[in-house]
Amino acid sequence: MDKSEVITLATYASAGEALVVQSLLESAGVETQIVNEVSSNVLPYSSDNAVRLIINEKDVDRAREILAAGFDKRAAEGE
Repeated sequence: MDKSEVITLATYASAGEALVVQSLLESAGVETQIVNEVSSNVLPYSSDNAVRLIINEKDVDRAREILAAGFDKRAAEGE
């Protein structure tokens, strides 16, 4: 990942949530990286340890389209 133009796409309360979104985006060809994955598990109640999903700035619009169209809580619950 080109780290010169990296932004935080979203933050999550748990690494599990971030991993699901990471999998969805990477299966569509959007390169991602998770920040604070381990520290959020070690110190889960610290506000400084939010799990962040970062991507290249050039992929932001594509990532938002994928998330808006391809995954929501109703789909995850099987409705």
